[in-house]
Amino acid sequence: MKKSEYLIVGAGPVGLILSLLLAKQNKASHLLEARKKNDAHSDKRALALSYGTRLILENLGIWRLLEKKITSIQSIHTSQKNSFGRTLLSSDEYNLPALGYVLSYGDLSKALEDEISKSSLIKVSYEFKVSAIKNKKDKSILYSLTKNLPLEAPLLILADGGKNTTDLIENLKRKETSYNHTALVTKVISEIPPNNVAYERFTSMGPIALLPNGPKEFSLVWTGKDKDIQALAKNKKNIFLEKLHEHFGDRVGRFLDCKEFITFPLKKIVLEDFPKSNIVVIGNSAQTMHPVAGQGFNTGIRDAYALSKLMNETELADIGSEPFVNQYYASRKLETKKTLFFTDSLVSIFSNDLVGLSITRGFSLSLLDNFKPIKKFLVNKMSFGR
Repeated sequence: MKKSEYLIVGAGPVGLILSLLLAKQNKASHLLEARKKNDAHSDKRALALSYGTRLILENLGIWRLLEKKITSIQSIHTSQKNSFGRTLLSSDEYNLPALGYVLSYGDLSKALEDEISKSSLIKVSYEFKVSAIKNKKDKSILYSLTKNLPLEAPLLILADGGKNTTDLIENLKRKETSYNHTALVTKVISEIPPNNVAYERFTSMGPIALLPNGPKEFSLVWTGKDKDIQALAKNKKNIFLEKLHEHFGDRVGRFLDCKEFITFPLKKIVLEDFPKSNIVVIGNSAQTMHPVAGQGFNTGIRDAYALSKLMNETELADIGSEPFVNQYYASRKLETKKTLFFTDSLVSIFSNDLVGLSITRGFSLSLLDNFKPIKKFLVNKMSFGR
C-alpha cells in the first residue's frame, strides 16, 4: 500500500466528503462501507444543511449537481405553545442566500458517489465488515470478516456514524448518555405550503421542527419523552394529524396527510479518550447530539474539513503521528464543546414544562426577537458552527 493512501471506515456523506477533499490535495484514500453499493440512494431522510456545508460542497463542485433537489430555508419561525413570545430569523437580515437547506440523505449520497467514481485517487469497498483493528507504532492495521488480506495505513479515519467499530479500538473511550427522549420523523402536508419557512415549536410534548422539503411537504421531527413519542407513533394517521395540529397550532393551517413514521432513541455520545496516533474519529462516531438544533450532521462535515485542512498543512511523514492526532482533536475541541452545550441547553430549557419556566421562555423569545446580537449569534451558530 502506498504511504499516502488513507483508510476511511464509513462511506456516508462525512466519509465521502473527506475523500473528495483529500483527492483535491492529490492524496489517495480507500473507503470501507458495510452496506451494499447504491443502498443509500433510496434513503429519504431529510438532512438540514448549513450555509457552511454549502460552501464546502461548492468547493468540491457538488452543489451545482444538487441545486434542483434542494429546498432553501429563507426564514425560521420559533415559538412556544400557549405563549405570546416568538422569534423570526430571516436570511435577508444577515445578507445570506439562505439560513439553511433541506436535502434527502439519498440525493446527497448519490451525488457524492457519482463524483467519487470519476476520481482515480478514491477506492470504495462495499459490504466490508470490520472484524478487528490493531494500532502499531507507525500504522493502523484493519482486519475484515469479508476480505482475506488485512489493510494498513499511516492514518485510519472512523466516519461510520457511531456504529460499533469504535469498540474494536484499544484506548478509545466514548461516554454515552441517554436523553430519555425519542424522535419521531415523517413527512407531512399542510393546508398552507412551506414557502421556504422552517418552524420550531416548543410544546408540552417536546419540540416540533418542520423543515420545508419541496414545494408542498414539510419534514417533521418531533422529539419528546420516550413514553410520549412511542404512544404518539401508535396512533392512526388521522389521530396523529389532529394531535400535531393541537400542539403546533394554526400557522400552516390543518395537516392533511403524513408518511410512514420512523422513531429512534436519542442519546449523547462524546469521546473521552482516544489512541495517541494513527487513528482519528470524526462525525457521529466522535460526537452524537440531540437533533433539536440541527447541528449534528454539519458538525461532522466541519470535522472532515478540519481534518483535511490539517493534513494539507502537515508533512506526509507526520500525518498520523501523535502530534498530528493531538493537534486535530485540539482544533475541534472548543467548537464541539460549545455546540454540545448549546444543544443540551436548548433541550433542558425547552423540554421542561414548569409553569414559571414556560412564562420565562415566552418572554425570552419575545426579547430575543428584538435583540440583534443574540440573533446574530444564533445565525452564526446555525450557519458556521461558531
